[in-house]
Amino acid sequence: MSATVLHRFELDDPAHGAVPCAAIVPAGPDAALPVCAFLYGGGGSRDSLAEIQPLLDAWWAAGSLPQMVVATPDVGPFSFYLDDPERGLHWERFVAERFLPHVRAAFGGGGVRTALVGVSMGGYGALKIAFAGADQFAAVAVISPMIEPLAEAGEVPLRNRWHYPPEVPQSLLGPERDRALYERDHPSSRARRHAAELRRARLAIYVDAAGEDALNAHDGAEHLHRVLWQLDVAHEYRLRRDADHIGPEIIDRLHDAFAWAGRHVSETSQAPLTALELQWRAWLDDPQGVPPSTALPPTSALFPRALRAQLAPLRAQAAQRDPALDRRYGRLPPVA
Repeated sequence: MSATVLHRFELDDPAHGAVPCAAIVPAGPDAALPVCAFLYGGGGSRDSLAEIQPLLDAWWAAGSLPQMVVATPDVGPFSFYLDDPERGLHWERFVAERFLPHVRAAFGGGGVRTALVGVSMGGYGALKIAFAGADQFAAVAVISPMIEPLAEAGEVPLRNRWHYPPEVPQSLLGPERDRALYERDHPSSRARRHAAELRRARLAIYVDAAGEDALNAHDGAEHLHRVLWQLDVAHEYRLRRDADHIGPEIIDRLHDAFAWAGRHVSETSQAPLTALELQWRAWLDDPQGVPPSTALPPTSALFPRALRAQLAPLRAQAAQRDPALDRRYGRLPPVA
């Protein structure tokens, strides 16, 4: 018997009419649950959510995934979650402004903490939606996001665009693509435009790329990783050496992406502090005099804070000569 309930429903939209949607809700006592939108890849539909329901059931039963509502809008098989009003497409707006508020109200008990998980085309959609509304999301986790490795449409190599079917939005990805639309929609362009908001909101970003990607989507993932690095935007990036765009590894990759999203939308309680940790916290909160004589174990949650406090005077001196010390990531020279 399934540990979850799959709800199929339709949501009216002024631009697209009755849009099929689906939501998986964990069984159990009524409670306000965080919401995670699952954005499927090319060729998918709302039934893509039903296909992964057994996986979610197993992960929830094993306790490896925090409880949350997982929901999917059916935006068509190759829409790329695109807003292109001149051509009658409003899918990004539908997801962000109609679908997610409805899911939160109908299935999440009104909870506002929201995550996005996307695969391939859905990874593209999840990143651009999250980057444009960083203060509305706690986390975005993507697997093999279908990102081209340049934000300038005319310079993208054939290596990264030979595979598109004719059903993709031609204005975005076709041979005669709309360059302004392409640049405006690209996740790396959005990261640059919204870098300050991304840093301030502390959006949790997770990018999982496949080193043997048949569609060469790992080129775009690496490009985005370097853009986020240069922008000093915190993120987690994984390049799985032997994984392909899709294949048996996708189960572990989906688990890791959902677990990442779940950790960042769920309220987690921390273990109580030990007597030694309480001594260190008192000193860290008011660093007068000498710190406790007994060192913290390296696995303590307070250890990084204590280490930074002890290094602070030396770091402050070095920062006067090298402003890059104030960044999370260093400014690396170009690779020859």
